[in-house]
Amino acid sequence: MAPAIPVRVRTHPGLCVGWGECHRWAPNVYPLDDDGHVAVHMMDVPSELADDAWWGASVCPERAITVIGPLEAYWFERLRHRHEQRSRPSIEDEE
Repeated sequence: MAPAIPVRVRTHPGLCVGWGECHRWAPNVYPLDDDGHVAVHMMDVPSELADDAWWGASVCPERAITVIGPLEAYWFERLRHRHEQRSRPSIEDEE
């Protein structure tokens, strides 16, 4: 699978109530402050962390994170492809 497209992430501090789901799923992308709120407002995310950035944003129950980049269909396709790759038996499994 090709590397993801780099993205920009915008957080909405007024919506964040500190669930911490973004950090739980993408700790390398979403640092938290001492109160458990996402500690960045806008950042550029490199391609190697873009999947994690999308995943962390998508699990936020308050929808306090916006990923500025490809539409959700792009991310769902990447997730589907990753799942298919993991569920295929390897050559070692067939022996």
